[in-house]
Amino acid sequence: MAKLRVAIVGAGLIAGKKHIPAFVRLRRKVELVALCDIHLEAAEALASRFGVPRVYSDFSAMLSAEKPDLVDICTPPQTHTRLAVEAIKHGCHVLIEKPMALTVGDCDVIVSAAREAGVKVCVAHSDLFYPPFQKARELVAAGKIGTFRGMRIFLSTPTDYMTSQKDHWAHRLPGGVIGETGPHAVYLSLAFLRNVKEVSVEAMKLLDYPWSPFEDYRINLIGENGVSSITLSYATDQWSAQVDVLGEKAILRLDLEGMTLILQRRTALKPFLIGHSLASEWAQLFWNMTSNAVQYVSGRLRSTHELLIDRFVESIRNGWAPPVSAEEGRETVRVLNMIIEKLREKYG
Repeated sequence: MAKLRVAIVGAGLIAGKKHIPAFVRLRRKVELVALCDIHLEAAEALASRFGVPRVYSDFSAMLSAEKPDLVDICTPPQTHTRLAVEAIKHGCHVLIEKPMALTVGDCDVIVSAAREAGVKVCVAHSDLFYPPFQKARELVAAGKIGTFRGMRIFLSTPTDYMTSQKDHWAHRLPGGVIGETGPHAVYLSLAFLRNVKEVSVEAMKLLDYPWSPFEDYRINLIGENGVSSITLSYATDQWSAQVDVLGEKAILRLDLEGMTLILQRRTALKPFLIGHSLASEWAQLFWNMTSNAVQYVSGRLRSTHELLIDRFVESIRNGWAPPVSAEEGRETVRVLNMIIEKLREKYG
């Protein structure tokens, strides 16, 4: 089977750190043919670093000259709809960084264009592909924790990543930086929550950056089958991504960045039973750490973006459904916009 011709638009952090390395590691299946960015010097520097053969500053010219099979959109969300639709009209499959677009209407435009052209769209909901999160979904689906009852998500993004940078593009999103990292919390929630119809939001201003409206958010997504309680912090120098999934009979405790999953059962507050629970949790943690170390040393530890991109490439090659559909991207945008609208109603 011939390799897929891949072109990337956007030469920023996410392209250089996640997307291009993923495609490079998949070189037996894909050929990375071109990189496009309106800032030509940035594109040239990134292309030189990874050996991408051709560079463009004009997206239309790249599509016409290169005729890629797959276009990977790594630009700010304000540009996603225009770029995606143009690529689709050239017959390209499209991978879009999150959020898929800024509005549900824009998402619908992309979905409609893809259906008409008969091409696939995948949204880069990368955190779904952390191995512990994938395992958690399997355990919940298999009934290992009983009926799903709710969940809790804690994400911490260091202040200097976006918040303290006055000119960072995320500040120009609806809601500010929550529009950049908030989608992660939403789509992780939607892996378990059904039909979110209501949200509540509390926000606090903690830091002296006038361009940043808030640096601490407490959000509840209320679905038909439970509630996801979310904390988003931008006020420390810490990275953290932790998820608790509450079931009728057990709790799953995930550290996504630490790549660990612990199944916790504490049905009675008796010293012996708590001790037994702790021993089980420590054993699980040790196993997680040992397994991660073996994968790291052997070179088999793959990034979440590589796992997602590999599955999307395979979906194109084999006619399968994409690993994250455009409809899933649309639903994440719908719920995220509910959060942003609630912020506006409450705080102006």
